[in-house]
Amino acid sequence: MDASPTLADTWRASRPGRIPNVPALPRRPLVGNALEFRKDRLALQARLADLGPIARFHMGPLAVHAIADAALAQAVLVDQADAFMKSRGLAVFAKPLLGEGLLTSEGLDHRRARKLLAPAFAAKRIAGYATVMAAEAARTAAAWNHGASIDLAEAMMEMTLAIAGRTLFDADVRGDARAVGAALTDAMQAMLDGLTSPLQVPYAWPIPRHQRMRKAVAELDRIVYRIIGDRRASGGDRGDVLSMLLVAKDDDGSGLSDKQVRDEVMTLLLAGHETTANLLTWTFYALGAHPEVRARLEAEVDALGGQPPTADDLPRLPYTLAVLEETMRLWPPAYTVGRTALRDVTIGGHALAKGAAVMINIHAMHRRPDYFPDPLRFDPDRMTPEAKKARPKGAYLPFGAGPRVCIGNHFALMEAQLCVAAIVQQARPVLRDTAAPVPEPMITLRPKGGLPVRIHRRVRGEA
Repeated sequence: MDASPTLADTWRASRPGRIPNVPALPRRPLVGNALEFRKDRLALQARLADLGPIARFHMGPLAVHAIADAALAQAVLVDQADAFMKSRGLAVFAKPLLGEGLLTSEGLDHRRARKLLAPAFAAKRIAGYATVMAAEAARTAAAWNHGASIDLAEAMMEMTLAIAGRTLFDADVRGDARAVGAALTDAMQAMLDGLTSPLQVPYAWPIPRHQRMRKAVAELDRIVYRIIGDRRASGGDRGDVLSMLLVAKDDDGSGLSDKQVRDEVMTLLLAGHETTANLLTWTFYALGAHPEVRARLEAEVDALGGQPPTADDLPRLPYTLAVLEETMRLWPPAYTVGRTALRDVTIGGHALAKGAAVMINIHAMHRRPDYFPDPLRFDPDRMTPEAKKARPKGAYLPFGAGPRVCIGNHFALMEAQLCVAAIVQQARPVLRDTAAPVPEPMITLRPKGGLPVRIHRRVRGEA
């Protein structure tokens, strides 16, 4: 394993002489492009993509190489994945929230965590979660009154948290939805404030963003440690992820500590709840904005006969899946992926020095017209098996790729398909505002201000 690069390595990798033939955005003295990154990250990413397949910007004096090219992304994430580690920004600024969980760990720790969690996301185990997923979605839709106005983003957050609680931890956490949502928002904002701040100080310093993070983590810890404590007290294997973590043995034969279990639970809570909620919210926005797509999807769901959808019904919902995949193209919940070079490496003829910071510009790459003609048009037919095969590897990365591909990608897609079908069987969320929601690029891509909708109760076959 290559020694992890130091900040000095990253500094040296940022010197102009170490970055030949890579175009760069104009930058301001001292702060570089940090103010633009802080103000509008998606606009900055679009400008970088316009410069070419690889371009750079600067966070203060440190250079970041932004990749918006399928072949280069494939090289970083898959072909030469062993030459890169997770970005320093995630490692530093997410640690207070996620600890040493799957998302932030490296090397042997990451392989151990992935091996530990892999059985929980095996196809057979995931299929067993389907009944809970569909039931929670049906319960959510059943509570909506005809003509009621709701924030669909908030409703999806509560629903996916309930599903994560039941499937992953066999716990009822609906009552904690508001607290979890508020704490996660505060924690993600604190992470971004730290990442984009020109003032970098140790986490022990009591500055406002660190205090916000500590308060958010304390609230989430209260909930997560309660779940862990209740399970340790009751004992037994309930067939969920938490049961597996509590009986798991470390390499020396000892069980995992509450802190180790907490770090994995926190990671799964964020990854298995926040991202899927955003996907569902953007999906219902797309359906509301494209009535012809909505009608086709409703017809596919109605063909199930009105029975609650199950895992066996998924092959009968190909268009529903295509709608979800096209939604992730335009509004990928994980809109960027960061890496740091572990050693000197060359990708696509570009030499990157040890410590070089790399950003896979997923949001911009998903909107490249050579990969997706008329890229701003919402068209689920782009996601047919034939269309997928015609695209180069690395052009579509909603879950990343390579050894660090999202471990819960099949879980998330099954959950989203079942939830859309179960909701559509009962209700049609109608957009209250014709203006498109403004994407808010936090750690995940949210619709800023939520998604106000009016509920229309529907019956099977209704146009």
